[in-house]
Amino acid sequence: TAERAAAVIHALARRHPSRAVILSPGDPDGPTSVDAHIYAACQLSERSGAEICTEEILLKVGGELCQHLATAVAPLLIHDLPVVLWWPDDPPFGSRQFRDIAAECDRLLVDSGTFRDDGTRRLAGMAAAMSGGVSVVDIGWLRLTLWRELLAGMFDHPLLTNELGNVRSVRIDVARPGQTFRITKAACFAGWLASRLDWEIKQPIGPDGDGDSLVGSFRQGRREIRVEFRPTRATLDGSVRSAGSLVRVELEMARPRCAVRARVTRQADHLLATADWNGAQVTRRAGQLEPFDETPFVAEALDRTGYDRIFELALMRAVRLAGA
Repeated sequence: TAERAAAVIHALARRHPSRAVILSPGDPDGPTSVDAHIYAACQLSERSGAEICTEEILLKVGGELCQHLATAVAPLLIHDLPVVLWWPDDPPFGSRQFRDIAAECDRLLVDSGTFRDDGTRRLAGMAAAMSGGVSVVDIGWLRLTLWRELLAGMFDHPLLTNELGNVRSVRIDVARPGQTFRITKAACFAGWLASRLDWEIKQPIGPDGDGDSLVGSFRQGRREIRVEFRPTRATLDGSVRSAGSLVRVELEMARPRCAVRARVTRQADHLLATADWNGAQVTRRAGQLEPFDETPFVAEALDRTGYDRIFELALMRAVRLAGA
């Protein structure tokens, strides 16, 4: 994990010069130890010719220091410069260790797509951190950008503009290559739909008696919208095989003498969005996904300032939908 983080730092050095502190905790029950390595790299800017430098401090700690990481980091921070905490893999939201180090930072960067098990417990922890004032950037949410843009863009079509008020069901197919059915991305996507269309949670998702799917519902006024997360053993190459990746999103809308079906489907590294009006295709859009590499998403997180209000609203509904 430390090597992975260092590779991202090196790739971003020209765009985001920084002092990067990489923490590598060891055995918390072993002897107290600190092993520090300091690196510096400088290169000339292609535009101005000025020298751009990045510092990297690698701290390997063991024993009691593993429980007091903030104490090791605080003296190394540069006063008045923004501090971003990137916690790869599975952040221990709510733990003292997490709270102490997050308090030293201006922004938290995580990836909900790598949360443990189905991810709902960590999703709730992330929402609690945001409610406590932590500015969170979620790589899992950023990976959904193209999915959201393509789905929303289809409803610019004049035949479809007013149909979002007639949604009857939402189905999201989720990659489950093994036994883990991780639903964090699906929940955030459904939460985004609910927040944008003013849906409230009627029934949190739970097992479907007929299979492995999870089924719940939203409501808008007296209308109920069924939501289903369906696991699928994806056979495509690449990152779609990772647990929790979206494979397909489908909305069904109905009113007298009119049925509309809108879907976004993943095909390798491309997304295809189509919408049918009474069985006839009326719009078709496509887009290419970003590489699965974390680097562009870390760069975007470093560029951002303040809260993402849309993400915050989507996350709160996602947590309630997941029953977390």
